[in-house]
Amino acid sequence: MNYKESVEYVLSIPLFADKLGTDCLNQILERLGHPERSYPVIHIAGTNGKGSTCAFLSSMLQATGYRVGMFTSPHLIKINERMQIDEKTISDNEWTEVFGEVMHAVEQAKQDGIAHPSFFEFVFLMAAVYFRKQQVDYAIFETGMGGRLDATNVVQPALTIITSVGMDHMQYLGNTLDQIAFEKAGIMKKNVPALFFDRKDTATQVIVCQADKVGAPLRLVEKSQYKISKISEKTIDFSFESGYYRYCELNIRKTALYQVENAVLAIEAYEQLLIQKNGMTEEDFEDESFCQLIDKHIDNIQTGLLHMVWKGRMQCIGSHIYVDGAHNEEAIEAFCHTLEVMFPTEHKILLFAVSKDKDYETMIRRLSEITFDEVIIVRYEGSRSAQIETVRRTFGQFSKSKITSFDDIRDGFEYAKNHVKDQYLFCVGSLYLVGNLLSLGV
Repeated sequence: MNYKESVEYVLSIPLFADKLGTDCLNQILERLGHPERSYPVIHIAGTNGKGSTCAFLSSMLQATGYRVGMFTSPHLIKINERMQIDEKTISDNEWTEVFGEVMHAVEQAKQDGIAHPSFFEFVFLMAAVYFRKQQVDYAIFETGMGGRLDATNVVQPALTIITSVGMDHMQYLGNTLDQIAFEKAGIMKKNVPALFFDRKDTATQVIVCQADKVGAPLRLVEKSQYKISKISEKTIDFSFESGYYRYCELNIRKTALYQVENAVLAIEAYEQLLIQKNGMTEEDFEDESFCQLIDKHIDNIQTGLLHMVWKGRMQCIGSHIYVDGAHNEEAIEAFCHTLEVMFPTEHKILLFAVSKDKDYETMIRRLSEITFDEVIIVRYEGSRSAQIETVRRTFGQFSKSKITSFDDIRDGFEYAKNHVKDQYLFCVGSLYLVGNLLSLGV
């Protein structure tokens, strides 16, 4: 198959496998020579913040001179985005070559009665093979959904990270925070260091309990460990106390406040990888050997943080125009907090689209606490997009803003853009909305 045919084939594969578990996937990986064991793996789960944490960590490792593979989802415009090395996505020719290798193994397995992998499993297999072919120094794998039953949970990681636990994908992961936390905690492994950003809710107890149960040494990172010192025109400046080291002058690009949390979690991950790489013990922390090691790497940490750009997350795509993929209650809360702190008095316009399977009433109720000059409702392309009239009625219940709607996403964006003068336009509600807008070349 050529590139176009192979992409069409992959996109036609059902999203979920016929049977739960990773037995079939492991058997295909065995036929491929277990490519996922060819490099150290960092495995990341979480409701929100996975991609940004991946990108921060990858950027710091690259600044240190390592070659880093990264597997994330979903893609915004092109499926190739799901696998990249050193911020460069897999080329069409590389995709076609790797697809052929995986397809051959899948066909062999099928002859032995092994089920065809799901869409996500197939793309994961391709990423695992691609990273081996490219001889990466590290590979960062982001879960697709949950963790315990996720395809990526076949990896044997050097480090696991859980970024957050929020209410999303409840039809698959459970209807309570505890149930969802249990699924995320499924990526932790015996004797493998684990990190979790502690938001002081019931999820923490579940994560701590599961870490203890499987024998995973867990480090909790929390908000009290960092302090934002300044928000300038271009950067957010902050300090961070990791427990091992005090970082006094750190900067990330001025995007969103929530990115500071993702950054400090990535710093903790970078520290853990340094500890492993240098074979350090508790004694090294007592005699300040680790502090001396960080001193040698501080430029790499600072450079990596400031260099990181993650598309679709409070991304500025034009003068006074931002897109953010916030698509659940937790992410919308973080988005609104950013607006309240960083854009408190500015006039604002909201362009909104959302998936029909989300709890968008809760999302809209929180958004309605922000004063927008106008709310513009559109539908993104695809069957998952919520109906405009339903969304409009919900906004009408909670918001005092002027409400306008457009069936065509391009018309809605052009209308919104033409109304941006001294105002700021924020496009939010779904990563699919962000992908649609970016594909329009806006």
